[in-house]
Amino acid sequence: MTEAEILDRIGRLSAERLTLCVTRAWVRPRLSEAGPAYDETDLARLRLIVELTEDMEVNDEAVPLILGLIDEVSALRRRIRALDAALGAEGPAVCDAVIARLQALHDDATA
Repeated sequence: MTEAEILDRIGRLSAERLTLCVTRAWVRPRLSEAGPAYDETDLARLRLIVELTEDMEVNDEAVPLILGLIDEVSALRRRIRALDAALGAEGPAVCDAVIARLQALHDDATA
């Protein structure tokens, strides 16, 4: 998507605000021959930024912290899905052993 398409799809986002988001690296469009090219991830992130700053009145200093936390949660979800797939491929015996070990660790931590 071009800048014009992004601005069209996010009506409350101004060109100045979009430039600020790129300058502060809150979104990182790839560069194409036609200029910055935005993808669906950029679109979702820009929508979130607008929601945070316009609807929730979050100040610009807090935006990178919130985006960083969201990125971290997303990365952890990807790792958990990968771990789940790897465990599933190992079969029920390995899964049961891991579940038992996790339960023991939890019990030790709460004792």
